[in-house]
Amino acid sequence: MPSRVLALVIFLLCLSVPLHAAEPATQRFEPVTRVADAPLKLNGEGIRSLYSLKAYAIGLYLGGPADSLDSAMAAPGAKRIEIVSMVDVPAEHFNKPLIRGIKKNLPRDEYEAMQPRIKAFSEQVLAIGSVKSGSRLALDWIPGRGTRIVVDGQPSTTLIKGEDFYRGLLAVWIGPVPTQDDLKVQLLAGRSAP
Repeated sequence: MPSRVLALVIFLLCLSVPLHAAEPATQRFEPVTRVADAPLKLNGEGIRSLYSLKAYAIGLYLGGPADSLDSAMAAPGAKRIEIVSMVDVPAEHFNKPLIRGIKKNLPRDEYEAMQPRIKAFSEQVLAIGSVKSGSRLALDWIPGRGTRIVVDGQPSTTLIKGEDFYRGLLAVWIGPVPTQDDLKVQLLAGRSAP
C-alpha cells in the first residue's frame, strides 16, 4: 500500500464515522498499572478500527470504576490512557485527530482559552517523529502536576497543566462526540470495579 494512501487511511481512522464494532484488546493491557506510585485498574479496552484495518488498541486506567466522562474524571488519583499502535504512522497523523477530537468535545470559548496548552501538547507529540507498530504511548494525568506523554516507558519532562486539559483529551474517546461510539462503551465498561 503506498505511503500516501496508508497515511490517509490512518487519518480517517480517527474521524467520527460509522465503524465496525470495536473488539476487545485482550492480552494487550495488564489489569493493573502504576502512575505516580498509585495503582490504577483497567476500566475498559478496545481497538480503534475502520472496517478491517486496525489502527491501535487502547485501554483506560483509573483509580475507581467509571461509566462516563464525569465519573472517569471524578475517579480518585492519577489516570492513564494507554495506546498500543498496530501500524506505523507519522506522529502528525496521530496528533491532528487528537486536536480535532478535543475541539469537537469542548465549548468554543474553552477550546480557544486552551490554545497555548494544546500547542505545547502538539509540539510534544510531533517531537516523537513517528509511532511504530507495537509502540506503547501513554497519556497520564498526575494530580497536582499535569498531563504527561510516555512513549515506550520514557516520560516527557514537560507536563501540561490543568485537569481541564486532561478532561478534553479523555473526551476524544469517551466524551459527547467520541472518535468511535462502540469504543467509548468498551472503555467505560467499569472493569475496575472490585
